[in-house]
Amino acid sequence: MEALLPASLKRLKEALERLPGIGPRSALRLVQALLKKPELLQALWESLGEAAQQVRSCMRCGFWAQEELCTLCQDPTRVEPVLCVVKEPADVLAIERSQAFRGHYHVLGGVLDPLAGVGEDQLRLSVLWQRLRTEGYQEIILALGTSPEAETTAYYIARHLADWPGRITRFASGIPVGSDLEYVDPLTLARSLRERLPLSL
Repeated sequence: MEALLPASLKRLKEALERLPGIGPRSALRLVQALLKKPELLQALWESLGEAAQQVRSCMRCGFWAQEELCTLCQDPTRVEPVLCVVKEPADVLAIERSQAFRGHYHVLGGVLDPLAGVGEDQLRLSVLWQRLRTEGYQEIILALGTSPEAETTAYYIARHLADWPGRITRFASGIPVGSDLEYVDPLTLARSLRERLPLSL
């Protein structure tokens, strides 16, 4: 069936397939939808060009920006002396949706994964060490997720900062609201037991 596609559409489909979560069938449906709406295809083309030319990583925190500093780093109301370390820029958006954090962020750009060739030099760790030396933070939150690679990265950072005077914390791992215990995985249950809190009346 691939041979029936014009070469340009085949290249478009193959490019879409390289996106996360897009398989061959989804890519073909996207191609079909774009061809049915030429104005959508044109808007997508222009948006991709603008993003490629204008979007960069914030030189301070690593979040998406169109200037040297992102909007978060330029926000004078973010004065809480806490630095939240995350894996990717999308994690910043997830935390911001909670409206529960008013400190600053640091995007590593991944986690340590020797099997995939990702070491300290591939992450923004040297910038992190510099920020902790010079920006006066009192706490660092390691919000890297719970994968084995994320856990390894969190412990690596904690060991590196053994002599740092501030607090090193991580997000609490708990049972989702509305969940029955029989559906909660054993690791989450174990962490919930270890990190249990007193009941406030």
